[in-house]
Amino acid sequence: MRSKNSYMNIDLLGSIYILEEIIYYDKPLTFTCKNDIGNQFIASCIELDQEEQWLFLPLSKARLIQVLRGSITAYDAFKHSEMGFLWKVYIQSNNYSSGKAQIIHASELKEDDLPDKDVVYDLYGEDTFSIKSNERERIVNDSVNERREFLDISLEMKESHVHEVEAAFLGKVLESTQNIINVIAHKKGVNGKVPKYIKEENKLIYSGDYAASFGFRLKSNNLANILNESDLQDNLATFMNLLESKSNTKEITGILKDLNPSVIHYYKHFLNLLKSEDVSVKTYCAFPNEKYRDINISIEDIKRSLKALDSEIKEFNKEGTFQGRIVAIDTTTKTFKFISDENETISGIIGENVNTDEYRLPKDARVKLNIRIKLNDFTGQENIDYELVDLIYE
Repeated sequence: MRSKNSYMNIDLLGSIYILEEIIYYDKPLTFTCKNDIGNQFIASCIELDQEEQWLFLPLSKARLIQVLRGSITAYDAFKHSEMGFLWKVYIQSNNYSSGKAQIIHASELKEDDLPDKDVVYDLYGEDTFSIKSNERERIVNDSVNERREFLDISLEMKESHVHEVEAAFLGKVLESTQNIINVIAHKKGVNGKVPKYIKEENKLIYSGDYAASFGFRLKSNNLANILNESDLQDNLATFMNLLESKSNTKEITGILKDLNPSVIHYYKHFLNLLKSEDVSVKTYCAFPNEKYRDINISIEDIKRSLKALDSEIKEFNKEGTFQGRIVAIDTTTKTFKFISDENETISGIIGENVNTDEYRLPKDARVKLNIRIKLNDFTGQENIDYELVDLIYE
């Protein structure tokens, strides 16, 4: 018999109580719920007829939060059930008091019974065109009031307590985030040696955690200018662009062409760090000029991104012109050594058409370099090679 205030009664599952509606059309068609003993489910109607058919997905509290934050697509949640099985429920459309349930393994699910692959149940997020949520309004107001850039990062830990994270892993995430922002900022650079002044301009300060699976807030160390803008805003936006591109290598290549070639190495390191602990991530960015962005990257997005980067961007080329000093030329081995005005040391081969008839070194010069980033299939590491294609002494 259906209990008072319950939505359904199903044999083997008991009385079902709706917690949050996800999809509603004349009546709830997808919702989170629990039974009398506290088991949690996501229920999804797959057949609307006189006898309705439903899938009840059992899941833990941690997994439920991941799904409702959009860290896991609805398709993956059902297709890769945390428990390895689901309940298929048959119930009369005019009588929700006597449903029948049977166990079905995730491998037995038909594609037609599953949500579309790009659907997410992001109950705690917001649509791009919707009114600001309280969460968004709060972070934007804080950024405006303090005149500082904010970056909130929520880590969705798969195999851990919801609000806990290993200290060593958190330290690596913080360091990796700062490193990639630094190297993005070093746009004139050709390797990962970032000048001290750029590090100071892009320094992020840890200012505590916030309500999320495990969320922490980073703030700019410096205040924005009188127009409420800063170079750090552009660098954070580039970081968000990389995350948003996911496995679209065409977009990634378009972003990288104007950046330090080392960015791809630091970006892949960041993704591999998350992959190593099976962690998905959600980022929120707010600026003093009231701009705001939030991006959700599931663990499946991370895996697909790394696979795409390793398979499609095995070699990336760009040219750049740099000021500095030629300090060594070896005409026998056709190699050079150059120190840029950013104090970066660059060594590589000399192109065939380059005139090197100058023996009083070091000497100020402007050089054009062909920079080639290659993936070593054996080690999985990136190598950066430099070719001198033009040399003008000054």
